[in-house]
Amino acid sequence: MKFKIILLFLVLIIVCVAGTFYFLYKKFYSKELSLRLSPLTENELLIAKSTKFWMLGDSRIYQWNIPDEVIPKKEYCNLGINSQTSAQVLYRLRLHFEQGLPKYIFLQVGINDIKAIGIFPEKKEAILNECIKNIELIIKSCLGYKVVPVFCTIIPPGEIELIRRPVWSKEINNAVVIVNDSITDFCKINGVAIFDTYLFLSDGKGALIKNYQKDDLHINEEGYSNLNKELTKFMVKEKIVNK
Repeated sequence: MKFKIILLFLVLIIVCVAGTFYFLYKKFYSKELSLRLSPLTENELLIAKSTKFWMLGDSRIYQWNIPDEVIPKKEYCNLGINSQTSAQVLYRLRLHFEQGLPKYIFLQVGINDIKAIGIFPEKKEAILNECIKNIELIIKSCLGYKVVPVFCTIIPPGEIELIRRPVWSKEINNAVVIVNDSITDFCKINGVAIFDTYLFLSDGKGALIKNYQKDDLHINEEGYSNLNKELTKFMVKEKIVNK
């Protein structure tokens, strides 16, 4: 009997500790995501060089290393910033255009907006609408400055790690498809080129191919290698000459 009481007491302690951890983690994660949905909370601004190509977006862009044989380093500027949302990228693009103008902008952004659905499921529609609106405004801004935009479809998440599961939602994978489809339609109407990174990296079931997964949201070297091969084909198809 005494053993059962002690065991029950230990179980209650574990449950209380786990519950407290989950509450604090969710509270912290909610605050972090809420802040990132506003561009005015991010103080870092990369210096945009007047190169031929700008790679613009979040960590998927930041971690994308393009070989010289695809685009020489002197001809492109990587303007990826970890964890940024479409609102933040839209905000800083206006500042980048004050620094210089490229000929082409490759855009990959949106996953950090969409992942907020896991914390704010009741705001799903608002989050998606805002994300779509921001990406459309980024593309329109490029066209307004006579810069050629290339929309890189949002790369799907991979297998979700245990630590992120309490703040994740199965709706997120489908939401990526919704945003991609909407922006793809917008691009087709406006004659904007699409580099379908989702297609190249998806397992066909709405998730990142496991062999290309660095973690639940990021791509490994093999994944980027595949993207660079497809990018070479894309540039030939679109007659983008980088000499």
